[in-house]
Amino acid sequence: MQKNKFMTAGVGLVVAAMALTACSTGSNSTSSNSDLSPAAAAALDKSYVGLGTTLEIDPVKGIPSNVNLYVVSCGEAVAGCSVPTAATKAAAEKLGWKVTVADGQLNPEGFGTAVRQAIAGGADVIIPIGIDCAAAAAAFNEAAQAGIKIIGGGGVDNCDPAVFTSQTKWLEGYDPIQKWNAFGAIQADYAFGKQNGDVKAVVINFTGAAFGPWLTDGFNNELKALGAPKTSVLETIDVSNEEVINGSAFQKITTALLNNPDANTLIVPNDNLIEGGLGAAIVQSGNDKLLVISRGGDAAVVDMIRAGGQGVNATVGYAVDWLGWGAVDTAARAITGGKAAWIGESSQLIDADHNMPKSGSYQGAVDYQSIFLKAWGK
Repeated sequence: MQKNKFMTAGVGLVVAAMALTACSTGSNSTSSNSDLSPAAAAALDKSYVGLGTTLEIDPVKGIPSNVNLYVVSCGEAVAGCSVPTAATKAAAEKLGWKVTVADGQLNPEGFGTAVRQAIAGGADVIIPIGIDCAAAAAAFNEAAQAGIKIIGGGGVDNCDPAVFTSQTKWLEGYDPIQKWNAFGAIQADYAFGKQNGDVKAVVINFTGAAFGPWLTDGFNNELKALGAPKTSVLETIDVSNEEVINGSAFQKITTALLNNPDANTLIVPNDNLIEGGLGAAIVQSGNDKLLVISRGGDAAVVDMIRAGGQGVNATVGYAVDWLGWGAVDTAARAITGGKAAWIGESSQLIDADHNMPKSGSYQGAVDYQSIFLKAWGK
């Protein structure tokens, strides 16, 4: 059992991180590079261990089957939205719920339209996947006023006053900001370890969602905690959803890399960027010495890491299918008058030699589906 290493302020949660890594893939969960300094080796090992739980949850009794659920996807065109959306749909169907997917199409107008589609469709519950409340505040307020339960599935309730009925809860002691800080910290630990403390990073700061700056802060704060100098971050680039959609983000990033020839590390906030063209752009640049660290654990990016030479070296795997099932569990508890459980979906650094799934996307090592089904009486 591993105690949380990433946050120091009053967490006190014991997590089964060592158990998670030991059975996730069969590949090593610790480094073996004797050339690293003790601090670098420890940081690297910490990134491989990651965070998560064995998912110990209480039963949910009396879950109704006549529930009309709308899952509002942040955008079905990208795996980071479509994969957890599909998982949420599959989980809810195990409860006999009627499930409709509404596509938010990766923009605030689309988010609002999808939420209003749910209202018009007589939804009892809406689970927005990867959508912050503030991104479609008017529509979410309309849904709440209509008596619909809104369960945050990855996005946060940053409306004032709060609108969501409940949000999925990760690890005890972590609020949503600390959760994303932790993912950024894993990226920092890996970068510090692989570069033996000599990090010269270009950091992509995603401004299209609340989590982007939190991820960046987590990376910067962990580098500082590791004793890296301020000069370890050469440049931070703000990238918006619109720039990703129109393709200008990739030119912006490659230009920053050209302007920083000493850069040895690129920090990427989301696998969607790698899949959408950044990986190919890095390959075309010929910069094969750049350490590219993404976040997500999508199947396509995992395959790229496994193959090598595809413009990405590692990603912070995050069990988004587990998150989808957790969102349904949270909804079931809200419907029956209970409190949200700590879901604790796992997150670990994946590279070619560590925590690599045998196939598909990163899922973690816990049979979360069986645990949820047992809790639901299925």
